[in-house]
Amino acid sequence: GALNDVGAATRINIPESYRAGIELEASWTLSKTISWQGNIALSRNKIKNFTEYIFIDDTFEQQIFNYSNTDISFSPIAVGSSTFTFEPIRNLRFSLISKYVGKQFLDNTQSDLRKLDAFTTQAIRVNWNPEFTKAPGIEFALTVNNILDVKYSPNGATYPAIYGGQRYDFNYYFTQAGRNILLLMKLKF
Repeated sequence: GALNDVGAATRINIPESYRAGIELEASWTLSKTISWQGNIALSRNKIKNFTEYIFIDDTFEQQIFNYSNTDISFSPIAVGSSTFTFEPIRNLRFSLISKYVGKQFLDNTQSDLRKLDAFTTQAIRVNWNPEFTKAPGIEFALTVNNILDVKYSPNGATYPAIYGGQRYDFNYYFTQAGRNILLLMKLKF
């Protein structure tokens, strides 16, 4: 966006943009012990016209770039999830959870030089609600997230600048943890 008289970014809303899409959700009981749940959201997220202002370090001026019909930043076209659950005995569940997020752009220019790649992650979760305790509600859960140790970044930032007549884009990525474990004990009174 534009810079004000002291070089700070001017924060304004894009006057003409839209989001349109569809979300589907389904579940299926395959047997007494196996079930599946999933969802997918497909959307189109566009800015009709966008003006980018980039600071020129050599002259302390701004260069202007105009764009039409670009994707809104941080708005993937597709996101989805899938959960298979196996319950071999009452109150003991094993789940395989898969999540997908399509590519996203770090700014409103829709440039592949400033984007977050699509990623898919899987997790395994074990839930156990023991009945032998006298507590009115107790649950234990163990989740192993990112079981395939995927390297991905779901968020980031970009800062463009022009030095010596050449554009530079400084991209910053917020990477996520590799394989990690979460233990949970929930008590209800």
